[in-house]
Amino acid sequence: MENQPQVWTLGELAKTLQAEIVGPADLVISAPATSSSANPNGLAFAESQEYLDEAAASGVGAVIVPMSVESFSKPILRHPAPRAAFGHLLHLFDRPYPFVSGVHPTAVVSPAATVDPTASIGAYAVIEAGATISASVLVMPFAYVGENCTVGEGSRLLPHAVLLRDVTLGENCEIGPGAVLGHSGFGYYWDGTKHVAIPQVGGVTLGDAVDVGALTAIDRATADDTFIDSGNKFDNLVQIAHNVKMGPHGVVASQVGIAGSTRIGARLTAGGQSGFADHVTVTDNVALSGRAGVMNDIQEPGMYGGAPSMPIRQFHRVFSLMSDLPNLVKRLKALEKKIQELEGGE
Repeated sequence: MENQPQVWTLGELAKTLQAEIVGPADLVISAPATSSSANPNGLAFAESQEYLDEAAASGVGAVIVPMSVESFSKPILRHPAPRAAFGHLLHLFDRPYPFVSGVHPTAVVSPAATVDPTASIGAYAVIEAGATISASVLVMPFAYVGENCTVGEGSRLLPHAVLLRDVTLGENCEIGPGAVLGHSGFGYYWDGTKHVAIPQVGGVTLGDAVDVGALTAIDRATADDTFIDSGNKFDNLVQIAHNVKMGPHGVVASQVGIAGSTRIGARLTAGGQSGFADHVTVTDNVALSGRAGVMNDIQEPGMYGGAPSMPIRQFHRVFSLMSDLPNLVKRLKALEKKIQELEGGE
């Protein structure tokens, strides 16, 4: 949104966000804000009474509220979906990464690479032989694109992002700082005296609009490709092992690990620190609570928790019993003793 002004009036924002304004249209809004903000030129959103009360007591200039709120102690924008309206607001104020078409003088680009003239190659970036950089791609400083990699149109490699070799990105992907795609998969065999590395000669393929967080790793396959379908979103510090195949539109939180050759369906939601054993298959529309451990196939959609993972209601029942286990064991031993005494009395 490079051409959008960074200072708006509340009236302009009401029109842009398709909201109903209650208050002065000429109030200057210079930034999105939280409901507890002290910024008199900030615009927050509040969906619940808790946050409405917080906004009323704060110094924030104006608030996006549900249509059910007819009046307020501050200027408001009434909207049927305040959270979505605030998301739109954030897009308006978002600052794009610097983009200058061409190759920075300090970048190292192989003569055997193909770089579209509309791409932006930053300082000290490296583009190896056989790589293809498509139109409108942003390669930021110190990023590395290895041999035979393809970066699809509009994709962005942030500083120190690494595509080692044989990595294909679809359109409009974003690879975060320090993320590594295409490193050798973790494969070894024991020859009787030592562990011997198994060559990993496959690649990595990402569909369109895949976001990979900072310091996340997606390993190349033993053969063929580790495959991540379109629309997946990965947080920072996620590990995707070799040969994984993942369906579209998943959301994976930080510190999740997916072991080798796992097959995951569409629209996975994986909570932080959840994990997948190798060679398991997970169907579409599965959600995992934090620290869930998938050790066997999941064949039914739904919410799962615990390790080994189980349907979330079952997990809650099991978890609620855990704190009472010492007392239950004590009672059981007392009952066993009483039964033994009764049997001895016969």
